[in-house]
Amino acid sequence: MFERTAILLLASGLSSRFETGDKLLAPLSGRTVLDHAADALSGASPAARIAVVGVGQDARRAALEARGFDIVINPEPARGQGHSLALGAARVRDMTQAETLLILLADMPNVSDSHLTNLAAAHANGAQAVMTRTGDVLCPPALFARASFDALACLNGDQGARSVFFSCDQRTTVETTPDEVMDIDCIADLRRMETQ
Repeated sequence: MFERTAILLLASGLSSRFETGDKLLAPLSGRTVLDHAADALSGASPAARIAVVGVGQDARRAALEARGFDIVINPEPARGQGHSLALGAARVRDMTQAETLLILLADMPNVSDSHLTNLAAAHANGAQAVMTRTGDVLCPPALFARASFDALACLNGDQGARSVFFSCDQRTTVETTPDEVMDIDCIADLRRMETQ
């Protein structure tokens, strides 16, 4: 199902709200937060696995390379998630033949393979763009057809993929629980996740 999909993991955030250390390298259930996110669809054979990391984030890079990710370096991670997404989308567009792009965030360790499969199924049913929905909130993971790659590659700042999603005529959402798409910003988030 994912043979023509490029998996793009955004992992260049600065952990600015995490009180101590690198949140992506923090332990969670015997592995790091990053390990959980990077292992999504580990049994699949996608068209590419690409991760965006920041300059100097060598431990993140090593962990991702060990899992078979090609690395894109974000020289300015402070410019926000949109800039990181644009760099990754451009790499997928220019260097792969992928027909779809699956966007994952490295600080969302609870996303299940079954949810990602549901996103792909929604695309297979005719949607050009698919986002996750929990209640009234749209969020990653998200999946986009190649027709949207140029627009994704033009994002900047903290602007995420939502604007591109709404520009697509054929779009849909897949619902999941708030727990599945909970992201880790601070130590309290990590502790709460450990008790789930």
